[in-house]
Amino acid sequence: MQEQAKILRGQPAQSVGPKGLLYVQQREFAVTTPKDASVSILGSDDATTCHLVVLRHTGSGAICLTHCDGSDTETEVLLITNAVKVLSPNTECGRLEVHLIGGFSDDRHLSQRLTNQLLRAFDRLQDNVHLVTFCVTELNDRQEKGKHLPFIYGIAANVKTGEIFHATFPDKGPDVDLRSASILTGAKVRRHVFQFSGD
Repeated sequence: MQEQAKILRGQPAQSVGPKGLLYVQQREFAVTTPKDASVSILGSDDATTCHLVVLRHTGSGAICLTHCDGSDTETEVLLITNAVKVLSPNTECGRLEVHLIGGFSDDRHLSQRLTNQLLRAFDRLQDNVHLVTFCVTELNDRQEKGKHLPFIYGIAANVKTGEIFHATFPDKGPDVDLRSASILTGAKVRRHVFQFSGD
């Protein structure tokens, strides 16, 4: 796990443009499959103590990205797992794989609390979920002038291949101000912003 985190931290951040991108904000999640002709990249950034979670079924290729902030983490994990399973019917081969990225060694230990919540929530699932990438909290921490900061603030997931990479997003998608407003009002509701239907 530490080696995978080191590889991810060592990648320069790629700037991802709007074409084929579905950007996911805090308290949002999106799920799609390689059959989706409109979305080729799922991405999110601006994660400090937040964690970015990618869940993928290797058989169907169904993939979900969520930006977790620690509000009702167990429900969020159930929602994203069910969303991926809905797009993976009758899949005899493959497995569920999860990638956890984000957080740092913050003074208030918010990142560590969220890491623990996520691990506990995935462990409680009925489904077997294989942890592939674990680049969170102290494994995503760097110091600059004595101050702790995250190495990685954003990631992208290639919908076709499942590749996860360090990314930034100059364009954060449609209605960014409107989508961000619910966080400012304190709403704890998860927004399922996209699900590929195959139609």
